[in-house]
Amino acid sequence: MVHPSRFEVAVHRSLPAALARGALVALVALAPVARLSAQGAIDPNVAPRAAALEREGERQMAIDLLGHYLATAPDDGRAWLQLGRFYLFDSRDWHLHGHRGDPDGLLYLDFAATAFDQSIRLSVDSGLVLRGVAEVDRALVGVEQAGWDPVRYVRPQPGTPSMPAFIVELGANLLTSCPAGGVLLTGNDLESVSVWYGSQQRAPLDILPIRPDLYATDSLYRERMAAAMGVDPALPVQRALAAASTSRTLCLSPSTDLAAAPALAWVPFRLVRLSRPVSPGPDALSVAELLKATRQDRSPWVQDVRGVYEAAAGHNVLLCGSLLLFLGDAPPPACRP
Repeated sequence: MVHPSRFEVAVHRSLPAALARGALVALVALAPVARLSAQGAIDPNVAPRAAALEREGERQMAIDLLGHYLATAPDDGRAWLQLGRFYLFDSRDWHLHGHRGDPDGLLYLDFAATAFDQSIRLSVDSGLVLRGVAEVDRALVGVEQAGWDPVRYVRPQPGTPSMPAFIVELGANLLTSCPAGGVLLTGNDLESVSVWYGSQQRAPLDILPIRPDLYATDSLYRERMAAAMGVDPALPVQRALAAASTSRTLCLSPSTDLAAAPALAWVPFRLVRLSRPVSPGPDALSVAELLKATRQDRSPWVQDVRGVYEAAAGHNVLLCGSLLLFLGDAPPPACRP
């Protein structure tokens, strides 16, 4: 029988790096091994209890709770999803705390990816999207280590599950809305993951995606992306973007926080707002995959993606007729008479 302490070794955040790498192997192997032993019943209250602990600032206690529980109930996909989220948070905290600590951000992402893979195996909604978010965060570490130019050629690791087509379509539409050589500001994980996976459908990315929140809080990210924009890394985010706008078109995604945007005369164009007018390119927007998902997919991410398009219509009323007309009889507020 697998003793729960083996799982505790797998999830304990304070392990030395060498031991933690071995623990990842235990984490990967744990679920099939545990199913051969006495398996406990799934308790639907465990994942919400862990989430409540994390909100109270007790993330390690929440991880320990999930560790004990999943050692005997490895088929609880919601618990695996929560565990993956917590490791994703740990990876991001590692960035915020000056990239110090052992294990490092990449190892936390390995743990997160493994947990999300288990949630995908158990058909838990959101596991697939959050698995993609972990890959985007892995690319972020690559940017900090090597700069933007090498990373824009990187593709997801072999065996990484495919992102839902309607999310990839959103990313392609955001990229199509930004002219070549532009700087595309994204405001949340959904936009960021859609742009990353949307970029896989085209030639090496000629648009520079920027997360203003990371630029403001992560010194390594700021240094690398300032170099990519050709601006002084000592400048705060708003002034850095203003400096970049003299030579590049800035593109604001629908969820970008305007507090980070320089005071420019923003021009609505497709799904974004531009720092200067541009001529339309040959590529057109498409919502074919979103329409299909609206009819066939119960995922809450369908509504979240629709929310991005509806938010874009709040700045560009032309989308109401050309795009949102196809999404149903109830138009978003921005498109109502």
